[in-house]
Amino acid sequence: MATSIPNLKLRESSVVDARSSQQTSWLRLLVVGISLTTVATVANLALALALRSWLQVPAGFQPLTTPAVASLTIIVMIAATLVFAWTAHTRPDPIRRFLVIAILGLFLSWLPDLGIWVTAVFHGTTGAGILSLMALHVVAAACAVALLTRFGLR
Repeated sequence: MATSIPNLKLRESSVVDARSSQQTSWLRLLVVGISLTTVATVANLALALALRSWLQVPAGFQPLTTPAVASLTIIVMIAATLVFAWTAHTRPDPIRRFLVIAILGLFLSWLPDLGIWVTAVFHGTTGAGILSLMALHVVAAACAVALLTRFGLR
C-alpha cells in the first residue's frame, strides 16, 4: 500500500529580494557551496605559497602550511554556505544580509590572527606571517560573497 507524505519533497522557498522575487533550492546551494569551497581553497593555497615566498615567512610558521590553510578554508567555506542558506530561507533581502554578515565575519576572523601575533604561540610568528593570514581571510570572504550572492539564488 502506497502512502503519500505531505511536504516531504525537496523544499524550494520563495525569497523576496529588493529587486524581484527569487528562489533557491538546497541542491543549488550544495553545488554552489562545493564550487565555492574548491575555488576558495585553491586561491588560498596559491596565495599562501606566494606570500610565504615573497614575504619570506619562516617555513616553521604552521598556520601558513598547506594542510592548515586547506582545512580551515574548507571548514569556513562550508560555514559560509550554511549561513547563506539560512539567510536565503529566512530573510527578505538575503544578499544584503549576507554581505553584512560576511563583512562582520571578516573583521572577527582577524582577531585570532592578532592573538597569534601578540602571543607568538607558533614558532616563526612574524608580522609578515600574520598579514599573510589576514590576506587569506580577505580572499576567502571575497570568494564567498562573489559566488554565493551571484549563483546562490536564482
